[in-house]
Amino acid sequence: MSVSKVVDKLNAIISKYEDAIAYLEKIRSKWLEYKSNFRCYTCSSKVQWIDDFTYKCENGHEGVVLGVESWEFGVPPWFMRVLRDNGLVEVLYKSRSSTCYGVRDSVLSAIESVLGVKREVIREEIIEETPPSPPPEELFSDIVGLEDVKELILNVLRANKPVHLLIIGPPASAKTMILEILAKYYNVPIILAGTSTRAGLRDFIVENRPLLMIIDELDKIENSHDLSVLLTWMESQRIVVTMATKKAYVTCPSVCKVIAAANRVDRIPSELLSRFIVVKLKPYTEEEVREICLNILTRREGVERELAETITRAVIEKLK
Repeated sequence: MSVSKVVDKLNAIISKYEDAIAYLEKIRSKWLEYKSNFRCYTCSSKVQWIDDFTYKCENGHEGVVLGVESWEFGVPPWFMRVLRDNGLVEVLYKSRSSTCYGVRDSVLSAIESVLGVKREVIREEIIEETPPSPPPEELFSDIVGLEDVKELILNVLRANKPVHLLIIGPPASAKTMILEILAKYYNVPIILAGTSTRAGLRDFIVENRPLLMIIDELDKIENSHDLSVLLTWMESQRIVVTMATKKAYVTCPSVCKVIAAANRVDRIPSELLSRFIVVKLKPYTEEEVREICLNILTRREGVERELAETITRAVIEKLK
């Protein structure tokens, strides 16, 4: 691959992913450190490099390096996969539990060239917010059934780590009702993933400082900038706001969580899907729909039982 093509790919990745510059800095630094400190696998002596990944040691042993895992680079696995898919890093070793990468010297040079242009003065703004109160056990009492799902959501909300939950299910499977209950209790808006503008999610986070972000129709997210912002916020609780002469990192020291819903999973980018615990809901049975209608009409709307039963029959038999 030509140097200009490598540079073009790096610039495209930097423009798409918010923390790409920081990740590339880490990859470059770690790979240089790895190669400078490398010793022969056989005898632990110093080595000379035959090519990017092949060495010969002082005692005549030759070998190929195994490489560095994503956690050793200090970057998320999805970012290494992005680089691999673009031919910017190579998989040198792979097993069931680990994937090790290598970076060619030509790519290192291109990274240094690109970063030399992209480095800017950075200011960091810390978001200080009071964590939301733990949810009550009866939060989802209006929802019929789904006891395991309701308990899982409560545990996610109580967790002291950034755990994110995605609810997958067909229409009329209580997804939106769950989101509406959360939005009302925590007094936060529901974001429709397919309707935000270019600066949408970034501006929403900066202006609202959400410790809980509720997103509906996640399978309709198409804006690559929104995707980048959401990935970065979920991964590091930090986003980058680009201004005329510098970048500002907006960081939240508290635990931020995302609870989202979607009709189908196959339209959600794999790097985003990997950040969620995924729960799949089944459609309600007719008897469950009957119980839900009666429950909502009598408990929430204050409708007399006899009238509630008439409405419920109409909903099931006539509206289907």
